[in-house]
Amino acid sequence: MKVLIADDHTLVRKALKFILQEAFVNVQVEEASDGSELLMKATKNKWDIIISDISFPGLSGLDILKQLKIHVPTIPVLMLTMYTAEEYAIRCIKSGAAGFLSKDNISDELIKAINQILSGKKYINADVAMVLATAYEENVKSAPHESLTDREFAIFKQLLSGKNMQIIGNELCISVTTVRAHKVHILKKMHLKSDAEMIRYGLQNQII
Repeated sequence: MKVLIADDHTLVRKALKFILQEAFVNVQVEEASDGSELLMKATKNKWDIIISDISFPGLSGLDILKQLKIHVPTIPVLMLTMYTAEEYAIRCIKSGAAGFLSKDNISDELIKAINQILSGKKYINADVAMVLATAYEENVKSAPHESLTDREFAIFKQLLSGKNMQIIGNELCISVTTVRAHKVHILKKMHLKSDAEMIRYGLQNQII
C-alpha cells in the first residue's frame, strides 16, 4: 500500500508514519510538509490514499482538497484537523474528501478510517454522523456561517480563536488589509454588528 501524508508539523508526520508501519505490512509512506509539496507529489505516483491536514500556511486544506479532486480525482483523501467543529467535516465531505478525522482521535480511529475508505466507503466519526442525521431529520435551515466560503470560514475560525489580523495575515500569506476586508464581509454576510456578537454566535453554534 502506498500512502502520502501531508502536515506542516514534523512530529505529526512521524506519528502517522509510525502508526501506519505498525498496522500495515509493506506499507510505503511518503511525506509532504506543505500544500505545494503535497500537490506536486500527489501527481507523481499512484497512491492508495492521501492523508492531509486541513490547515496549511497560504492555501487552506480545503483549497488543496479541491485541487486534488481535479488532478487526482480517483485517489481517496482523508482529512485531519485540530478543529472539533462538525462544520469542517461537512465542508470536507462536500469538497470531495473520503473521510474526516480529528487529530485527537488519530491513535484510536486512523486505521479504522483507512480500512473503511479503502473498502469504498466514507468515514466520519459518530459525533459528526449524529449532527448530519439530526439536520436531515429536522430539515433545518442552513446556519448563517454555512454561507461563508471556505477561505472566509477559515478566517472566521481564526478570529474566533482570538488571533489578531496581523497573525492571521501571516499564517494565510495575505495582507492585513485583505484580512480586514474579509472580516467586514463575514460580519455583513452573517448579519453581525460587532466582535462581541461574532463571539456569541461562535459559542452558541459550538464553533469555538
